[in-house]
Amino acid sequence: MQDISTLSVDELKHLQQEAEALIATKKDKAIQDAYQQIIDIASSLDLSVEEVLEYGAQKRKVTTRKTVEPRYRNYNNTEQTWTGRGKQPRWLVAELAKGAKLEDFLI
Repeated sequence: MQDISTLSVDELKHLQQEAEALIATKKDKAIQDAYQQIIDIASSLDLSVEEVLEYGAQKRKVTTRKTVEPRYRNYNNTEQTWTGRGKQPRWLVAELAKGAKLEDFLI
């Protein structure tokens, strides 16, 4: 590999332009290759690329998060609850600071 520390500013700028052009060309080639691989895979399954993408979109929609039932409730305001996951809510932290126990808020 060439020692670029001896090059002039103009030569470095030219080298940079050549490198950027080469990077763009190689990136385009990689995208074309990937696209052809996708087409080949879809063809081997007797599907179109659109059908493969639609199948993938449907699979992502299936995975939904299950809601977690609250385990703790503020007895001063029953609308305030906490599942026991994540950071404790402010109302619970305030009550615990007053000397209450976490078990006091179990539902």
